[in-house]
Amino acid sequence: MDFEGKSIFDKMVIIMLGVGIIALYMAFSPFLITVLSATPLANSYIGKNIIFLVSEILILACLIAIFHKRFFKDFKDFKKNYKKYLKKVIPYWVIGFIIMMFSNIVINLIITPDGMAANEAANRNILGQLPIYSVISMCIIGPICEELMFRVSFRKAFSNIIVYSLFTGLFFAAMHVTTGIESWHISYLLKHWQELLYFIPYGSIGFALGYSFYKTDNIFSSISLHVMHNSLTVLLILLPSIMGA
Repeated sequence: MDFEGKSIFDKMVIIMLGVGIIALYMAFSPFLITVLSATPLANSYIGKNIIFLVSEILILACLIAIFHKRFFKDFKDFKKNYKKYLKKVIPYWVIGFIIMMFSNIVINLIITPDGMAANEAANRNILGQLPIYSVISMCIIGPICEELMFRVSFRKAFSNIIVYSLFTGLFFAAMHVTTGIESWHISYLLKHWQELLYFIPYGSIGFALGYSFYKTDNIFSSISLHVMHNSLTVLLILLPSIMGA
């Protein structure tokens, strides 16, 4: 790996801290939901949406607190230079999106014609059950949380844009793919090996987001792309229902 700075140990510490933040996020979110589900809010439809939203807002607040200097500095910079940054990074997203769509088509139509990524299936399911929470989470809160975790956490450990983008892109893909795997038993993995192919579409968009952040050195560049990407995805999922209505 291509580390910047003199001490490889320091850079490895940065990577381990980043991994730790992601692990805490994945553990803290279900913990908060479990705790809040023990309240009277869990007895109503609106209450369930509130439970999930509050849990994610609390996690987002923690991540902003951790990266507050970078977050607010980049926000001020992005307000002044957003046109320049977006003009630079949108082409990267377009390339990543094309690769993502093409690889999804190949996987879904040729390799697994009767299925889809488990993560996408889970998103569709929760959109149907808790649409208020899902739209806000997928289109706003989720992108901000994920960009802080996957992009900012590891930035100081790398001086090579390709290595950095590959690293964060693979981590991004790993979280989205592995959270949909029901079991890590060898027999299950052998039977459902196709699920691992979704590293390609998720990794491609993750690479594009990482590349965009590195190029502009402003986290709101990749946050903006991530918000745009997820909003488009949610719209495509909901469009049949909207047209049917």
